[in-house]
Amino acid sequence: MTKAIHLSLIASLFFFQEQSCFASGDRDFYNYELKDGYRVVYRGQTNDLYRRGMEHLRDGKRFTHMRKIGNAKTREGALRAEKASLKIYRKSHGGQNPKYNQTNHG
Repeated sequence: MTKAIHLSLIASLFFFQEQSCFASGDRDFYNYELKDGYRVVYRGQTNDLYRRGMEHLRDGKRFTHMRKIGNAKTREGALRAEKASLKIYRKSHGGQNPKYNQTNHG
């Protein structure tokens, strides 16, 4: 990964961290996707987008950017949205999950 892309990822992750400060109550989980160019390589949910993005980088996942999907949700709501999102993805991709999703629920 080039240095410019890496710095761009870090900057976008800081932006997501700042946005999470506006969530209130139990709605502190977000759905997100990792993309490599235009291709979705992972869909998930977390309560800390910056931390999770850094974990994906440390795990060796290759992606160009991370995109937050929708507004803050409860943990249960984010999990339901993740499962639904993966189901829709599989319908349009011959039954296959994104590259780094190992199971049908995340």
